[in-house]
Amino acid sequence: MQKILCLTILFLTLICQKLIAQNLQFGKSRLVSSRTDTVPTGRVWKIESFVYSRPVADCPAGTTPVNISDSIVINGNKLMVRAQRFSAQNASYQWSHGFGVSWSPEYIIWEQKTPMWLPAATTIAAGSGVLYISVLEFKEAP
Repeated sequence: MQKILCLTILFLTLICQKLIAQNLQFGKSRLVSSRTDTVPTGRVWKIESFVYSRPVADCPAGTTPVNISDSIVINGNKLMVRAQRFSAQNASYQWSHGFGVSWSPEYIIWEQKTPMWLPAATTIAAGSGVLYISVLEFKEAP
């Protein structure tokens, strides 16, 4: 009976060791620009933040629409990382002394949450409106 218990414990220990996640060892920090870079074999990249080439647009006066998108490129696919939208609609209304106009503005700013993890062999580049992508590189350790 004791032999079976020892074998069971040994077996469970081996299984648990296989289930433990790999360790990551910090390598270096990088700035990825518009030139396409590839995550090297045995490495993972952690996207920390984005450096934009333009500031957030001011909320315009009147009905001038704003529709700005900033993006990066991952494996050849465009991924939006920040968007700004402004639209205003006017509505005529009647009141006791005549007609009036009211504005109904809508202003939205959205940004991609970070971090984003990229496995080995992933390609990445800064796209429209992005100067740099701030990346931390880690080595996968068994």
